[in-house]
Amino acid sequence: MRLSQPLDFTYKGYLRKVCYNGELTEEEEIFRLLEKFRRISDFRHVALPTFFLIDYCNASYKFMTEGFDSVVGHRSMDFIEGGLSMVMNIFHSADFKIYNENVFASNLLFLKNTPQKEHHKYIFSYTFRVRCLNGKYKCMLQRGSYITSKETNLPLYSLGIVLDVTHLKTDTVMLHTIEKADELNGALNTTTAESNYFYPHEEDTLFTGQEKNILRWIADGLSSKQLADKLFVSEHTIITHRKNMLRKTNAKNVAELVAFSIRNRII
Repeated sequence: MRLSQPLDFTYKGYLRKVCYNGELTEEEEIFRLLEKFRRISDFRHVALPTFFLIDYCNASYKFMTEGFDSVVGHRSMDFIEGGLSMVMNIFHSADFKIYNENVFASNLLFLKNTPQKEHHKYIFSYTFRVRCLNGKYKCMLQRGSYITSKETNLPLYSLGIVLDVTHLKTDTVMLHTIEKADELNGALNTTTAESNYFYPHEEDTLFTGQEKNILRWIADGLSSKQLADKLFVSEHTIITHRKNMLRKTNAKNVAELVAFSIRNRII
């Protein structure tokens, strides 16, 4: 696979610029990945998963199992015939902007910086909202792996599962994770390699007045217990505030959170 122009890390940009040059993937590799997702699809209290295989070079679905029909009202065949543009049309516009510019870009960067022979071990997940045939939105969870080019490290195919998690997730925050799945005693053991939170609505990223106060005191060196005593709340409440601020900034620890806040003049 060769790119006719410099790589655009957005989803739409990648689809526009990727060129198919006859690079094929053996069916055995596809079925091996499909079996992996069958094994991790034993989700409790959620609808049966829909399995899919995307061909990026032709911007189309190679297959999609039944199940999506009962969730969104559109037939699986509609997606196979309509291609990836069909999904873009029902994607919540704010969520697709984040997927297009952030989630997919993060996945491509990870693949570019990871040896191609290791790609099949990683599971890429994210949540998003889709518009159903009745006009209402439902929250979905997609978990997939990429089959990539040995020449460029970039995706040729994406294979995975989609599940309706509307009754489990009521907020609009998009969770994006990259996990490594290793075989351990006949079972898959997953560890998180990367985790990000994205906010479709800008107001959700703003710190509350209480969070700003807590952040200032954290920067001054106060512990969670000292903050709890100062504010007459439980230590658990302080920890929850801190976790929320870490998620809003995608900071990995308190030091990164404080540095981010100073850099952006939040405190």
